Amino acid sequence: MVSGLSAEQIETYERDGFVHPIRIMSTDEAREVRAGFEELETLLGRRVEYAAMTHLFFRWAFDLSTQSGILNAVQAMLGSDVLVQATLILCKHAYDPSFVSWHQDYKYTSQESAPTVSAWVAVSDSTRSSGCMRVIPGSHRDGIQPHKAKAIENNILEYSLDADDSRAVDIELKAGEMSLHQANIVHGSLANHSDDKRIGFIIRFVTPQFQKTINPVVRARGRDACGHLTVWPNSPTDDMKQTLGAWQEFVRERNLLR
Repeated sequence: MVSGLSAEQIETYERDGFVHPIRIMSTDEAREVRAGFEELETLLGRRVEYAAMTHLFFRWAFDLSTQSGILNAVQAMLGSDVLVQATLILCKHAYDPSFVSWHQDYKYTSQESAPTVSAWVAVSDSTRSSGCMRVIPGSHRDGIQPHKAKAIENNILEYSLDADDSRAVDIELKAGEMSLHQANIVHGSLANHSDDKRIGFIIRFVTPQFQKTINPVVRARGRDACGHLTVWPNSPTDDMKQTLGAWQEFVRERNLLR
């Protein structure tokens, strides 16, 4: 496990807009998280490519999003008070043509003024062949760039922007490693050309400065007042069958189900 980040890692994050790889769990622990995700697929009776806010309803997702190694690293960026604002699982199945176009997370969060850090946790190996995340180093310093709403075949996102592919860096990770990236960094990913799933678990961390939204937050560290936010009161149980229906209703009401 990690205990915060080194001065060099923090400098890299501030300069480039991302830092990796950071080992936060063993391969066996990553395999347990994968088993939780694949149980969700079994319960749903279908392949899952996109699953939002699982940490509110499933114990394995909650435990990962509040894992001490991740939080120690995030606190080096955000300070003592850390909230989990959202989670998202992006799974590209074997030989899946889906890709994520160039974009900035702030286009989707509308929270430019609030400090935020995103953790991208590799539940399975994430390589260039399997469609790992790619970033444009230093692009976070250019501010929010114009995005276009354009339908592109196999693109997971609705909006995208133009970027110089020649500057792209592949964020390759082994299962159990993570990267941290800033919300303004231009990033995306290619299709999966491998014979295994590429499972990424993304956690967006914020501070109590975050503006009010319809989605509840989880207090991961700290005690600062955040009465303007809805704080999720309980951690979920281990029984996925018991909470599956509640999760489905939650994401359906918020148009987060795909």
